[in-house]
Amino acid sequence: MKSYVLMATLLAAASHAAPPASAALSTTPHQQDLKSVRKEIDTLKKDIAQKQVVQKEAQSAIKESEQAIAQTNQALVKLEKKQSSSEQQLEALRAQINASRNNLAAVRQRVGQMLARQYKNGQHDAMKLMMNANDPNQSARDLAYYQHIARAQQQLVAQLITHQHELEALSFQLEQELARLNSLSDRKSQEKSSLQQDKASQQQELSKVTGEIKSGQSKLSQLQENEKRLTGLIAQINREIQRRRAEAARKAAEERKAKLAAAREAARKENERRRKLAENAKKQGKPVPEEAKRTVTVKEEAITDVADDSAAGRAFVSLQGKMKMPVAGQLVGRFGKPRQQGVSWKGLFIQTANGTPVRSVADGTVVFADQLRGFGNAILIDHGGNYMTVYTGLSVIGKSVGSGVKAGDTIGNTGTLDSGESGLYFEIRHMGRPLNPQAWAR
Repeated sequence: MKSYVLMATLLAAASHAAPPASAALSTTPHQQDLKSVRKEIDTLKKDIAQKQVVQKEAQSAIKESEQAIAQTNQALVKLEKKQSSSEQQLEALRAQINASRNNLAAVRQRVGQMLARQYKNGQHDAMKLMMNANDPNQSARDLAYYQHIARAQQQLVAQLITHQHELEALSFQLEQELARLNSLSDRKSQEKSSLQQDKASQQQELSKVTGEIKSGQSKLSQLQENEKRLTGLIAQINREIQRRRAEAARKAAEERKAKLAAAREAARKENERRRKLAENAKKQGKPVPEEAKRTVTVKEEAITDVADDSAAGRAFVSLQGKMKMPVAGQLVGRFGKPRQQGVSWKGLFIQTANGTPVRSVADGTVVFADQLRGFGNAILIDHGGNYMTVYTGLSVIGKSVGSGVKAGDTIGNTGTLDSGESGLYFEIRHMGRPLNPQAWAR
Protein backbone atom coordinates (compact mmCIF):
# COMPACT_ATOMS: atom_id res chain seq x y z
CA MET A 1 0.00 0.00 0.00
CA LYS A 2 1.24 3.47 -0.80
CA SER A 3 1.94 5.73 2.12
CA TYR A 4 0.64 9.25 2.59
CA VAL A 5 4.15 10.54 1.91
CA LEU A 6 4.08 8.87 -1.51
CA MET A 7 0.68 10.43 -2.19
CA ALA A 8 1.99 13.87 -1.28
CA THR A 9 4.99 13.32 -3.55
CA LEU A 10 2.78 12.30 -6.45
CA LEU A 11 0.54 15.29 -5.85
CA ALA A 12 3.50 17.63 -5.78
CA ALA A 13 4.84 16.09 -8.99
CA ALA A 14 1.46 16.54 -10.65
CA SER A 15 1.32 20.24 -9.71
CA HIS A 16 4.75 21.11 -11.15
CA ALA A 17 5.56 22.15 -14.71
CA ALA A 18 3.87 20.22 -17.49
CA PRO A 19 5.88 17.23 -18.78
CA PRO A 20 7.00 17.28 -22.39
CA ALA A 21 5.21 14.02 -23.35
CA SER A 22 1.59 13.02 -22.90
CA ALA A 23 2.67 9.72 -21.36
CA ALA A 24 3.93 11.63 -18.35
CA LEU A 25 0.37 12.80 -17.73
CA SER A 26 -1.08 9.29 -17.52
CA THR A 27 -2.82 8.45 -14.23
CA THR A 28 -2.49 4.70 -14.82
CA PRO A 29 0.05 4.03 -11.99
CA HIS A 30 -2.16 5.91 -9.52
CA GLN A 31 -5.25 4.15 -10.80
CA GLN A 32 -3.42 0.85 -10.27
CA ASP A 33 -2.58 1.92 -6.71
CA LEU A 34 -6.25 2.72 -6.14
CA LYS A 35 -7.31 -0.65 -7.60
CA SER A 36 -4.80 -2.37 -5.32
CA VAL A 37 -6.18 -0.58 -2.25
CA ARG A 38 -9.76 -1.33 -3.25
CA LYS A 39 -8.88 -4.98 -3.87
CA GLU A 40 -7.29 -5.16 -0.43
CA ILE A 41 -10.40 -3.53 1.06
CA ASP A 42 -12.65 -6.10 -0.66
CA THR A 43 -10.43 -8.96 0.55
CA LEU A 44 -10.45 -7.58 4.10
CA LYS A 45 -14.23 -7.14 4.04
CA LYS A 46 -14.65 -10.77 2.97
CA ASP A 47 -12.22 -11.92 5.69
CA ILE A 48 -14.10 -9.90 8.34
CA ALA A 49 -17.42 -11.30 7.11
CA GLN A 50 -16.06 -14.86 7.37
CA LYS A 51 -14.71 -14.19 10.87
CA GLN A 52 -18.06 -12.71 11.89
CA VAL A 53 -19.70 -15.96 10.79
CA VAL A 54 -17.19 -17.87 12.95
CA GLN A 55 -17.88 -15.42 15.78
CA LYS A 56 -21.63 -16.02 15.56
CA GLU A 57 -21.06 -19.79 15.47
CA ALA A 58 -18.80 -19.57 18.54
CA GLN A 59 -21.36 -17.42 20.38
CA SER A 60 -24.09 -19.92 19.47
CA ALA A 61 -21.90 -22.82 20.62
CA ILE A 62 -21.16 -21.06 23.93
CA LYS A 63 -24.88 -20.43 24.41
CA GLU A 64 -25.61 -24.11 23.74
CA SER A 65 -22.83 -25.11 26.17
CA GLU A 66 -24.27 -22.83 28.84
CA GLN A 67 -27.72 -24.36 28.31
CA ALA A 68 -26.25 -27.88 28.49
CA ILE A 69 -24.32 -26.96 31.67
CA ALA A 70 -27.50 -25.52 33.18
CA GLN A 71 -29.41 -28.70 32.31
CA THR A 72 -26.58 -30.81 33.79
CA ASN A 73 -26.65 -28.71 36.97
CA GLN A 74 -30.40 -29.27 37.23
CA ALA A 75 -29.90 -33.00 36.72
CA LEU A 76 -27.18 -33.05 39.39
CA VAL A 77 -29.46 -31.23 41.83
CA LYS A 78 -32.20 -33.80 41.21
CA LEU A 79 -29.71 -36.64 41.58
CA GLU A 80 -28.43 -35.17 44.85
CA LYS A 81 -32.01 -35.00 46.13
CA LYS A 82 -32.62 -38.59 45.09
CA GLN A 83 -29.31 -39.64 46.65
CA SER A 84 -30.21 -37.89 49.89
CA SER A 85 -33.68 -39.47 49.92
CA SER A 86 -32.26 -42.91 49.12
CA GLU A 87 -29.63 -42.59 51.83
CA GLN A 88 -32.29 -41.61 54.37
CA GLN A 89 -34.46 -44.54 53.30
CA LEU A 90 -31.46 -46.85 53.48
CA GLU A 91 -30.61 -45.65 56.99
CA ALA A 92 -34.24 -46.19 58.06
CA LEU A 93 -34.22 -49.71 56.57
CA ARG A 94 -30.94 -50.49 58.27
CA ALA A 95 -32.47 -49.35 61.57
CA GLN A 96 -35.52 -51.57 60.92
CA ILE A 97 -33.25 -54.48 60.01
CA ASN A 98 -31.26 -54.02 63.23
CA ALA A 99 -34.50 -53.84 65.26
CA SER A 100 -35.83 -56.92 63.48
CA ARG A 101 -32.59 -58.73 64.17
CA ASN A 102 -32.81 -57.77 67.84
CA ASN A 103 -36.42 -58.97 68.03
CA LEU A 104 -35.49 -62.18 66.25
CA ALA A 105 -32.63 -62.72 68.64
CA ALA A 106 -34.93 -62.21 71.64
CA VAL A 107 -37.52 -64.61 70.26
CA ARG A 108 -34.84 -67.14 69.44
CA GLN A 109 -33.56 -66.79 72.95
CA ARG A 110 -37.00 -67.46 74.43
CA VAL A 111 -37.57 -70.40 72.10
CA GLY A 112 -34.17 -71.71 72.96
CA GLN A 113 -34.94 -71.50 76.63
CA MET A 114 -38.24 -73.28 76.09
CA LEU A 115 -36.59 -76.02 74.07
CA ALA A 116 -33.91 -76.38 76.70
CA ARG A 117 -36.52 -76.87 79.37
CA GLN A 118 -38.30 -79.40 77.23
CA TYR A 119 -35.09 -81.27 76.66
CA LYS A 120 -34.32 -81.15 80.35
CA ASN A 121 -37.75 -82.45 81.33
CA GLY A 122 -37.83 -85.08 78.63
CA GLN A 123 -40.12 -85.73 75.65
CA HIS A 124 -43.23 -86.54 77.76
CA ASP A 125 -43.81 -83.24 79.54
CA ALA A 126 -47.36 -83.04 78.37
CA MET A 127 -48.20 -86.61 79.49
CA LYS A 128 -46.53 -86.02 82.84
CA LEU A 129 -48.44 -82.81 83.24
CA MET A 130 -51.72 -84.66 82.69
CA MET A 131 -50.86 -87.61 84.97
CA ASN A 132 -49.61 -85.50 87.85
CA ALA A 133 -52.28 -82.88 87.75
CA ASN A 134 -55.04 -82.95 90.37
CA ASP A 135 -57.50 -81.38 87.95
CA PRO A 136 -57.54 -83.09 84.54
CA ASN A 137 -59.47 -80.22 82.98
CA GLN A 138 -56.93 -77.71 84.14
CA SER A 139 -54.17 -79.90 82.84
CA ALA A 140 -55.83 -80.06 79.40
CA ARG A 141 -56.21 -76.32 79.37
CA ASP A 142 -52.55 -75.88 80.33
CA LEU A 143 -51.49 -78.26 77.60
CA ALA A 144 -53.55 -76.37 74.98
CA TYR A 145 -52.04 -73.10 76.17
CA TYR A 146 -48.61 -74.63 76.02
CA GLN A 147 -49.12 -75.79 72.45
CA HIS A 148 -50.65 -72.48 71.42
CA ILE A 149 -47.68 -70.56 72.83
CA ALA A 150 -45.28 -72.88 71.06
CA ARG A 151 -47.01 -72.41 67.71
CA ALA A 152 -47.18 -68.61 68.25
CA GLN A 153 -43.49 -68.54 69.03
CA GLN A 154 -42.74 -70.53 65.88
CA GLN A 155 -44.96 -68.26 63.75
CA LEU A 156 -43.32 -65.16 65.21
CA VAL A 157 -39.89 -66.55 64.46
CA ALA A 158 -40.96 -67.32 60.87
CA GLN A 159 -42.48 -63.84 60.44
CA LEU A 160 -39.39 -62.17 61.81
CA ILE A 161 -37.18 -64.18 59.50
CA THR A 162 -39.40 -63.34 56.50
CA HIS A 163 -39.51 -59.65 57.47
CA GLN A 164 -35.74 -59.61 57.89
CA HIS A 165 -35.27 -61.15 54.46
CA GLU A 166 -37.63 -58.56 52.94
CA LEU A 167 -35.79 -55.74 54.64
CA GLU A 168 -32.46 -57.10 53.50
CA ALA A 169 -33.75 -57.42 49.91
CA LEU A 170 -35.12 -53.85 49.99
CA SER A 171 -31.87 -52.64 51.50
CA PHE A 172 -29.97 -54.37 48.70
CA GLN A 173 -32.19 -52.68 46.10
CA LEU A 174 -31.68 -49.29 47.73
CA GLU A 175 -27.93 -49.82 47.85
CA GLN A 176 -27.98 -50.73 44.16
CA GLU A 177 -30.12 -47.65 43.39
CA LEU A 178 -27.78 -45.52 45.46
CA ALA A 179 -24.80 -46.98 43.61
CA ARG A 180 -26.55 -46.27 40.29
CA LEU A 181 -27.29 -42.70 41.38
CA ASN A 182 -23.68 -42.23 42.48
CA SER A 183 -22.45 -43.57 39.13
CA LEU A 184 -24.90 -41.33 37.26
CA SER A 185 -23.84 -38.38 39.38
CA ASP A 186 -20.20 -39.09 38.56
CA ARG A 187 -21.00 -39.25 34.84
CA LYS A 188 -22.98 -36.01 35.04
CA SER A 189 -20.11 -34.36 36.91
CA GLN A 190 -17.70 -35.53 34.21
CA GLU A 191 -20.12 -34.32 31.53
CA LYS A 192 -20.33 -30.95 33.29
CA SER A 193 -16.55 -30.76 33.49
CA SER A 194 -16.28 -31.60 29.77
CA LEU A 195 -18.93 -28.98 28.90
CA GLN A 196 -17.10 -26.39 30.96
CA GLN A 197 -13.84 -27.21 29.16
CA ASP A 198 -15.62 -26.92 25.80
CA LYS A 199 -17.12 -23.61 26.86
CA ALA A 200 -13.73 -22.32 27.95
CA SER A 201 -12.22 -23.40 24.62
CA GLN A 202 -15.09 -21.77 22.72
CA GLN A 203 -14.73 -18.58 24.74
CA GLN A 204 -11.04 -18.56 23.96
CA GLU A 205 -11.81 -19.00 20.24
CA LEU A 206 -14.46 -16.29 20.46
CA SER A 207 -12.03 -13.91 22.12
CA LYS A 208 -9.47 -14.66 19.41
CA VAL A 209 -11.95 -14.14 16.56
CA THR A 210 -13.37 -11.00 18.18
CA GLY A 211 -9.86 -9.60 18.47
CA GLU A 212 -9.16 -10.44 14.82
CA ILE A 213 -12.42 -8.77 13.77
CA LYS A 214 -11.57 -5.63 15.72
CA SER A 215 -8.09 -5.62 14.21
CA GLY A 216 -9.54 -6.18 10.72
CA GLN A 217 -12.11 -3.43 11.20
CA SER A 218 -9.38 -1.06 12.34
CA LYS A 219 -7.28 -1.98 9.30
CA LEU A 220 -10.35 -1.65 7.06
CA SER A 221 -11.01 1.82 8.42
CA GLN A 222 -7.40 2.77 7.71
CA LEU A 223 -7.61 1.32 4.19
CA GLN A 224 -10.82 3.20 3.50
CA GLU A 225 -9.17 6.41 4.66
CA ASN A 226 -6.20 5.64 2.42
CA GLU A 227 -8.60 4.96 -0.47
CA LYS A 228 -10.29 8.30 0.16
CA ARG A 229 -6.95 10.12 0.14
CA LEU A 230 -5.75 8.26 -2.95
CA THR A 231 -9.04 8.92 -4.76
CA GLY A 232 -8.69 12.60 -3.92
CA LEU A 233 -5.11 12.57 -5.15
CA ILE A 234 -6.11 10.94 -8.44
CA ALA A 235 -8.97 13.39 -8.87
CA GLN A 236 -6.59 16.29 -8.30
CA ILE A 237 -4.04 14.84 -10.70
CA ASN A 238 -6.77 14.31 -13.29
CA ARG A 239 -7.94 17.88 -12.87
CA GLU A 240 -4.38 19.05 -13.35
CA ILE A 241 -4.04 16.84 -16.42
CA GLN A 242 -7.30 18.17 -17.84
CA ARG A 243 -6.18 21.72 -17.14
CA ARG A 244 -2.89 21.12 -18.94
CA ARG A 245 -4.58 19.46 -21.86
CA ALA A 246 -7.10 22.25 -22.10
CA GLU A 247 -4.28 24.79 -21.91
CA ALA A 248 -2.31 22.88 -24.56
CA ALA A 249 -5.41 22.69 -26.76
CA ARG A 250 -6.04 26.40 -26.27
CA LYS A 251 -2.46 27.28 -27.16
CA ALA A 252 -2.54 24.94 -30.15
CA ALA A 253 -5.80 26.52 -31.29
CA GLU A 254 -4.34 29.99 -30.83
CA GLU A 255 -1.25 28.96 -32.77
CA ARG A 256 -3.39 27.53 -35.57
CA LYS A 257 -5.55 30.65 -35.49
CA ALA A 258 -2.48 32.90 -35.58
CA LYS A 259 -0.94 30.90 -38.41
CA LEU A 260 -4.21 30.96 -40.33
CA ALA A 261 -4.58 34.71 -39.71
CA ALA A 262 -0.99 35.29 -40.82
CA ALA A 263 -1.56 33.15 -43.91
CA ARG A 264 -4.74 35.06 -44.69
CA GLU A 265 -2.98 38.40 -44.21
CA ALA A 266 -0.12 37.28 -46.42
CA ALA A 267 -2.62 36.08 -49.03
CA ARG A 268 -4.46 39.41 -48.82
CA LYS A 269 -1.25 41.38 -49.32
CA GLU A 270 -0.18 39.13 -52.14
CA ASN A 271 -3.56 39.47 -53.84
CA GLU A 272 -3.39 43.26 -53.38
CA ARG A 273 0.05 43.28 -54.93
CA ARG A 274 -1.16 41.21 -57.85
CA ARG A 275 -4.21 43.45 -58.29
CA LYS A 276 -2.01 46.54 -58.48
CA LEU A 277 0.33 44.73 -60.83
CA ALA A 278 -2.61 44.00 -63.14
CA GLU A 279 -3.85 47.62 -62.94
CA ASN A 280 -0.42 49.02 -63.80
CA ALA A 281 -0.13 46.63 -66.74
CA LYS A 282 -3.53 47.75 -68.04
CA LYS A 283 -2.63 51.44 -67.64
CA GLN A 284 0.55 50.89 -69.58
CA GLY A 285 -1.30 48.92 -72.25
CA LYS A 286 0.67 45.84 -71.48
CA PRO A 287 -0.61 42.31 -71.14
CA VAL A 288 -1.58 41.33 -67.60
CA PRO A 289 1.03 38.96 -66.18
CA GLU A 290 -0.11 35.39 -65.55
CA GLU A 291 0.74 35.78 -61.87
CA ALA A 292 -1.68 38.70 -61.59
CA LYS A 293 -4.48 36.66 -63.14
CA ARG A 294 -4.49 34.14 -60.26
CA THR A 295 -5.78 34.74 -56.73
CA VAL A 296 -3.92 33.33 -53.77
CA THR A 297 -6.21 31.22 -51.50
CA VAL A 298 -5.55 30.00 -48.00
CA LYS A 299 -6.20 26.36 -47.36
CA GLU A 300 -8.24 25.62 -44.27
CA GLU A 301 -6.89 23.16 -41.66
CA ALA A 302 -7.09 19.55 -42.91
CA ILE A 303 -8.02 16.39 -41.00
CA THR A 304 -5.80 13.50 -42.07
CA ASP A 305 -5.66 11.14 -39.06
CA VAL A 306 -8.73 8.88 -39.45
CA ALA A 307 -10.02 6.46 -36.81
CA ASP A 308 -8.90 2.83 -37.06
CA ASP A 309 -8.84 -0.24 -34.80
CA SER A 310 -5.87 1.02 -32.75
CA ALA A 311 -8.33 2.33 -30.12
CA ALA A 312 -10.31 -0.92 -29.91
CA GLY A 313 -10.78 -2.36 -26.43
CA ARG A 314 -9.86 0.90 -24.67
CA ALA A 315 -12.04 2.97 -22.36
CA PHE A 316 -13.27 6.11 -24.08
CA VAL A 317 -11.85 8.42 -21.41
CA SER A 318 -8.37 6.99 -22.05
CA LEU A 319 -8.47 8.31 -25.64
CA GLN A 320 -8.27 11.95 -24.63
CA GLY A 321 -5.35 13.51 -26.47
CA LYS A 322 -4.97 10.36 -28.61
CA MET A 323 -8.25 10.19 -30.57
CA LYS A 324 -8.36 9.95 -34.35
CA MET A 325 -11.12 11.69 -36.30
CA PRO A 326 -13.99 9.79 -38.00
CA VAL A 327 -13.15 11.12 -41.53
CA ALA A 328 -10.39 12.97 -43.35
CA GLY A 329 -11.10 16.39 -44.88
CA GLN A 330 -11.01 20.14 -44.38
CA LEU A 331 -11.94 21.46 -40.93
CA VAL A 332 -14.34 24.32 -41.74
CA GLY A 333 -16.48 24.35 -38.60
CA ARG A 334 -14.76 24.54 -35.19
CA PHE A 335 -16.14 23.96 -31.72
CA GLY A 336 -17.58 27.16 -30.29
CA LYS A 337 -17.33 29.13 -33.57
CA PRO A 338 -20.46 30.76 -35.03
CA ARG A 339 -22.41 29.10 -37.85
CA GLN A 340 -24.24 30.76 -40.70
CA GLN A 341 -27.54 30.37 -38.83
CA GLY A 342 -26.25 32.53 -35.96
CA VAL A 343 -25.60 29.63 -33.56
CA SER A 344 -22.24 28.17 -32.63
CA TRP A 345 -20.82 24.76 -33.49
CA LYS A 346 -21.09 22.23 -30.64
CA GLY A 347 -18.64 19.96 -32.43
CA LEU A 348 -16.57 19.88 -35.63
CA PHE A 349 -17.73 20.09 -39.25
CA ILE A 350 -15.31 18.30 -41.55
CA GLN A 351 -15.77 19.05 -45.25
CA THR A 352 -15.22 16.02 -47.42
CA ALA A 353 -16.47 14.37 -50.59
CA ASN A 354 -19.88 12.73 -50.48
CA GLY A 355 -19.78 8.98 -49.88
CA THR A 356 -16.61 9.04 -47.77
CA PRO A 357 -16.67 6.24 -45.18
CA VAL A 358 -17.34 7.43 -41.62
CA ARG A 359 -15.62 5.43 -38.87
CA SER A 360 -16.39 5.05 -35.15
CA VAL A 361 -13.71 6.71 -33.04
CA ALA A 362 -14.06 4.13 -30.19
CA ASP A 363 -15.82 0.96 -29.05
CA GLY A 364 -19.47 1.34 -28.14
CA THR A 365 -23.12 0.57 -28.81
CA VAL A 366 -25.38 2.33 -31.34
CA VAL A 367 -28.25 4.00 -29.44
CA PHE A 368 -29.73 6.06 -32.32
CA ALA A 369 -29.70 5.46 -36.09
CA ASP A 370 -32.27 7.55 -37.95
CA GLN A 371 -32.97 10.94 -39.45
CA LEU A 372 -32.43 13.81 -37.03
CA ARG A 373 -34.21 17.06 -37.84
CA GLY A 374 -31.74 19.79 -38.78
CA PHE A 375 -28.87 17.34 -39.14
CA GLY A 376 -30.02 14.77 -41.68
CA ASN A 377 -29.23 11.12 -41.13
CA ALA A 378 -27.48 10.58 -37.81
CA ILE A 379 -25.89 7.88 -35.65
CA LEU A 380 -25.28 8.22 -31.89
CA ILE A 381 -22.90 5.79 -30.15
CA ASP A 382 -22.75 5.21 -26.38
CA HIS A 383 -19.16 4.49 -25.22
CA GLY A 384 -19.86 4.01 -21.51
CA GLY A 385 -18.82 6.28 -18.67
CA ASN A 386 -21.52 8.75 -19.82
CA TYR A 387 -19.56 9.46 -23.03
CA MET A 388 -21.33 9.59 -26.40
CA THR A 389 -20.31 10.53 -29.95
CA VAL A 390 -22.60 12.02 -32.61
CA TYR A 391 -22.20 11.60 -36.40
CA THR A 392 -24.64 13.53 -38.63
CA GLY A 393 -25.11 14.47 -42.29
CA LEU A 394 -24.79 10.87 -43.41
CA SER A 395 -25.87 9.77 -46.86
CA VAL A 396 -25.92 6.14 -45.71
CA ILE A 397 -26.58 4.73 -42.22
CA GLY A 398 -24.56 1.55 -41.86
CA LYS A 399 -25.52 0.41 -38.33
CA SER A 400 -28.79 -0.23 -36.50
CA VAL A 401 -29.78 0.53 -32.93
CA GLY A 402 -28.30 -1.99 -30.49
CA SER A 403 -25.37 -2.85 -32.77
CA GLY A 404 -21.99 -3.10 -31.09
CA VAL A 405 -19.16 -1.30 -32.85
CA LYS A 406 -15.39 -1.31 -32.51
CA ALA A 407 -13.01 1.56 -33.04
CA GLY A 408 -12.42 1.98 -36.79
CA ASP A 409 -15.66 0.24 -37.86
CA THR A 410 -17.46 1.94 -40.77
CA ILE A 411 -20.84 3.17 -39.54
CA GLY A 412 -21.98 5.04 -42.68
CA ASN A 413 -20.98 7.46 -45.48
CA THR A 414 -20.83 11.24 -45.55
CA GLY A 415 -23.58 13.28 -47.14
CA THR A 416 -25.19 16.69 -46.55
CA LEU A 417 -26.69 18.44 -43.54
CA ASP A 418 -30.21 19.83 -43.79
CA SER A 419 -28.59 23.28 -44.04
CA GLY A 420 -26.90 22.22 -47.30
CA GLU A 421 -23.36 21.89 -45.90
CA SER A 422 -21.57 18.90 -47.40
CA GLY A 423 -19.44 16.76 -45.10
CA LEU A 424 -19.64 15.24 -41.61
CA TYR A 425 -20.70 16.97 -38.42
CA PHE A 426 -19.10 15.26 -35.37
CA GLU A 427 -19.70 15.81 -31.64
CA ILE A 428 -18.42 14.38 -28.34
CA ARG A 429 -20.72 14.66 -25.33
CA HIS A 430 -20.20 13.79 -21.66
CA MET A 431 -23.34 13.56 -19.54
CA GLY A 432 -25.07 15.50 -22.32
CA ARG A 433 -22.54 18.34 -22.27
CA PRO A 434 -20.67 18.97 -25.56
CA LEU A 435 -16.87 18.72 -25.46
CA ASN A 436 -14.33 20.11 -27.91
CA PRO A 437 -13.26 17.16 -30.12
CA GLN A 438 -9.99 18.91 -30.95
CA ALA A 439 -9.05 18.70 -27.27
CA TRP A 440 -9.31 14.92 -27.67
CA ALA A 441 -7.49 14.67 -31.01
CA ARG A 442 -3.81 13.91 -31.06
